[in-house]
Amino acid sequence: MKHFFHNSSESDQVFLLLHGTGGRETDLLSVAGKVDVSLSVLGVRGDVIEDGRFRYFSRKIDGSIDEESIRAKTIDLLDFLNQAASIYPFNKKNIHLIGYSNGANMAVSLILHQPEIFKSAILLHPSHPLKSFKEARLDALDIFITAGARDQMVLPSEAVQLKSHLTNLGARVSLHMTDYGHEIRDSEITEATKWWNKTFK
Repeated sequence: MKHFFHNSSESDQVFLLLHGTGGRETDLLSVAGKVDVSLSVLGVRGDVIEDGRFRYFSRKIDGSIDEESIRAKTIDLLDFLNQAASIYPFNKKNIHLIGYSNGANMAVSLILHQPEIFKSAILLHPSHPLKSFKEARLDALDIFITAGARDQMVLPSEAVQLKSHLTNLGARVSLHMTDYGHEIRDSEITEATKWWNKTFK
């Protein structure tokens, strides 16, 4: 998979960055830097192309999530993380996710499929993928979700339902709602940073 890795000499923990539809592996680098500049950073580009735009998994014709695709691509990305951990100097059980939109949905799937290798997740404007997935135990996970009250791409109720789902599986979940739409706002990164400092500092 197309990716980049920035090594930190201060920590063996790493941010895994997962961009939104049409993005690139470096899109969320500034977000990671604002949250905690001391961690290493691994950015991965989605390898599914939709109308010339990079994504992590396919959608159905009506725009809904193709569960077969997201499950298969989740396994591919987990295999890539195994390979990356053997090449780059980070602890595979100290991965913190930062995902936006399509990348946030992939982050949710990663957590549900293999929660033991992730420490936390910052999910920016996710929907609620894999609603029927009840097998995971997320007791060790801290999760921060943001959503836009005026989001026309993802209803804010999706984030509320996702919070409930992940909480029921044992995760400690915080939800921050903005007054805006699907775009990332500075205010939500500020809130994510406050949450990070309270949780991990």
